[in-house]
Amino acid sequence: MQKRILLIDGDPESRMSTASMLKLGGYDVYEATEGKTGLELALQEIPDLILCEMDMDGLDGAGVLHVLGKNPETASIPFIFQGDGSTPEDIRNGMNLGADDYLSKPFNSTDLLSVIEIRMRKREALNGYSEPDNETLEEVFKENKPIREIQTLMDGRIHRVMKRKEVIYAEGQVPADIFYVQSGMVKTYKINKDGKELITGLYREGSFIGYLPVLRMSTYTENAEVLSDAEIGFISKQDFLKLLYKNNEAATRFIQLLTRQIAETENRMLTIAYDSVRQKVAQALLTVGKYNEEITKPFRIARRDLSGLIGTATESLNRTLADFKDEGLININPEGIQILNPVKLERMR
Repeated sequence: MQKRILLIDGDPESRMSTASMLKLGGYDVYEATEGKTGLELALQEIPDLILCEMDMDGLDGAGVLHVLGKNPETASIPFIFQGDGSTPEDIRNGMNLGADDYLSKPFNSTDLLSVIEIRMRKREALNGYSEPDNETLEEVFKENKPIREIQTLMDGRIHRVMKRKEVIYAEGQVPADIFYVQSGMVKTYKINKDGKELITGLYREGSFIGYLPVLRMSTYTENAEVLSDAEIGFISKQDFLKLLYKNNEAATRFIQLLTRQIAETENRMLTIAYDSVRQKVAQALLTVGKYNEEITKPFRIARRDLSGLIGTATESLNRTLADFKDEGLININPEGIQILNPVKLERMR
C-alpha cells in the first residue's frame, strides 16, 4: 500500500516541484495551498507524513503543528517543516516547536526522499516498540541480543583518550560524528545567558552520545565534556545513517535509547522544578553513585558539576552535603564522596 504524504505549501512552483519528487518516490500525495486547508486534510485523511511550509499567510506551519499535536489521531504523524533560506536559528526554532525534521529550500529529490524514508522507518519501529522495564541506556544494548552491525560499526574506528574537562563537541557545531563512551564518564550540559551550567545528562561506558542532532539534521544544542578521564570512539555520521537505513533492528535500538534518554531528562527536570534541595541532592548522589561498580564505593565529582546536575547553587549543595555527613548518610574524604546509607537517600528522594 502506498504511503500517503500531505504537502502544505503556498508557493505553487515549489509545491508542484516537491509533489513531483514525492510521486516519483512512490508516494501518494495530497496537496494544500495554506494551513487551514492542510489541517482539514490532515484530520480527514490521516496521512503517514506531513511536509509543511513554515511561513504561510493565515494559519502558519507552527499553528498546524500545534493543532495536530493536540489530536490523538494526528499527534504521532511525522511532521517535517520546510523553509526558504533557513538559518540554523530557523531550524532550531522549528525543532523546538516539536517538528521531526526541517528541510531548507532548495532541496533535491535525494535529500527529500532520504529524510522522509528515515522518518517513515522510525514511525514503523516505534509502532512495534514496547518500552523495556528498569533498564539503563547501556543495558538496552548489553542485555539484548547484540547487533553484529553495531559491533562492526565500532570496531576499527578512531578512539581517543580524553582528559577531564576536554570538550567533545560544543553547542552550535555541525555534527560530523556520533560518539561511543568506551570508558570513563561524560557529561552534556547547557549554559544560560548568565553563564550558569545545567547538566542535561551523564554517560558512562557503553553509552552513545551526539546522535540526536545527526538524526534531526541540526546543529548540537548542548555541549559534551569529559567528566572523568575517558576513551571515546568516533563513528562518522555517514556510516551511522547508513546503518539505520539498512538495519531496522539497529534503528529500533537507537529509538529505545532515545526514548529512555527523554524519559530520564523529563524526570530530572521535574526534580529540579519541584523537589526540595535535600531531595535534589539525594537524587544527584544516587545518580552518580550508580555509575560506580558499587554504589557505596567513593566517587569523585566536582561540586560545580554536582550542583549543575540539580540546578542549585554550590553554597546550598555544600550545606546539604554537610548535613548529610552529620546525619551519617555520606562520608566525605580525600577519595571523594561515599554513600553510606543508600536506602535512606532513596526514601528521601
